Amino acid sequence: MTTSDGRVIHQLADGDAVFVAMETAEAPCHIAGLSILDPATRADFGFETFLEVLSQRIALIPRLRWKLREVPLGLDCAYWIEDPAFDVREHVRRVALAAPGDRTTLARLSSFLHAQPLDRARPLWECWWIEGLESGRIAVLIKLHHCLVDGQSGMGLTEILMDLSPEPGQTPIAATGAEEGLPRAPKPWEMGRRVVENGLRRQARMAMHAGRALRAFARVPTALPGALVRALPQSLFAGDEEIVPRVSWNASRLSRHRDFAFTKLPLSPLRELKKHFGVKLNDVLLALVGGALRSVLLERGELPEASLVALCPVSLREAGDQSMGNQLTSMPVRLATHLADPVERLRAIHESADGAKQRTREGAFEFITALGESLAPAALHFVMQTAHRAPRIAPMPGNLVCSNVRGLPIPTYMAGARVEELYPMSMLQVGSGMNVTAVSHDDQVDVGFLVDPRLVPDPWLFADRLAEVLAELEAAAARTTAKPPRAPRVEIPAEGEPVDLAILMATVRRKRGPR
Repeated sequence: MTTSDGRVIHQLADGDAVFVAMETAEAPCHIAGLSILDPATRADFGFETFLEVLSQRIALIPRLRWKLREVPLGLDCAYWIEDPAFDVREHVRRVALAAPGDRTTLARLSSFLHAQPLDRARPLWECWWIEGLESGRIAVLIKLHHCLVDGQSGMGLTEILMDLSPEPGQTPIAATGAEEGLPRAPKPWEMGRRVVENGLRRQARMAMHAGRALRAFARVPTALPGALVRALPQSLFAGDEEIVPRVSWNASRLSRHRDFAFTKLPLSPLRELKKHFGVKLNDVLLALVGGALRSVLLERGELPEASLVALCPVSLREAGDQSMGNQLTSMPVRLATHLADPVERLRAIHESADGAKQRTREGAFEFITALGESLAPAALHFVMQTAHRAPRIAPMPGNLVCSNVRGLPIPTYMAGARVEELYPMSMLQVGSGMNVTAVSHDDQVDVGFLVDPRLVPDPWLFADRLAEVLAELEAAAARTTAKPPRAPRVEIPAEGEPVDLAILMATVRRKRGPR
């Protein structure tokens, strides 16, 4: 809605408002990226240099200068307004690691910083410059509230801070797309009118979602509370899906603490496995995660008979959409942790993922999305708080969230320093004390394990196990016959387009297209 002064009233979309309503002290709803930089690629690289480039790039992202204005009594979604006191230095902090500055020390500090909620009275992001790493490296931790971005748009925002060479250019790698204009706070009568209009819209959507929910619950028992499923005869269900088994990190409540572990894997072997077995790259990543979970749980005597289930976010963005905000859904994929053979596990995951994608394309019912579109923020907040206090009566569609975000397949630089590693730190959801997120970039895959340390005392056991599972899968591939490769996709540059740019963008499209 554009006003006479050219400003725009920006209201949170339902999908973004969910992350505000569901946030608690135990489950803050922000995501982060931990970049490890090599300062040797620019002689004058330092904190002030980084801050100067960051300030220039923030000017290209208007939404990072906005803050939330809540609607009284939570009757409607909040509004974005410009922060008149915005100062980039208020969002950038400088800290140093204690000796020895190794990966464990970095992970411990990063997880502590990540556990702290963002201040809603200010724009919902912050940046931490971390010095003291071994070998003279610098780490940069950038936190963003999930109501601002989803995983892919968050990656795009990070790329705005990056360049293709050590010399920062005038134009960054990525752009956010056109913003709708500078925001202003709605007048009381405008806010009141929207409360009524949006309230009527929510009632209509509630009726629509109620019908879809009944049909979905009749098909998929994992969409129902576990206690109710066990109390009902299985003959009521049309499908043959198993109930999601509970493991140690599917406890009743989360603590306010976080722990973090990370590892990097070469991308080339994963591509070879993808080609060899005729599966998606995401299937290979899920097979590695499933193998690591199986291995650790088996050692502890905690491996359930039924397969663990990962909730995998799926982007709903159209090609070329670089806007911020959330455009995603999720699909449950069985990780085949009950299978000892790594090849059987990979093929089972591929089959499960294909089935989940088909159900997603058919418009599978999304419980949280339906709540966000049907309830006012105050009611949604009450429902989510109740779920946090008693998650065993809430739906548990998966054991953990497992996500894969595509980055650029070429070297990148931040304020002149080479980005050597880029570890994602996501968020934990009620009922699940583990999240695994991977970022593929520059011919490697960086994987982050975010956990509640009360439920997962040593996340490094899982992170370090990935390399072993990869070696096991490679050895198994050497003993099996390769699947015939598909014909390569040919992309023709547009007329007049520079050849080098065409090659680069074709590469990026291949990386970010369906896998």
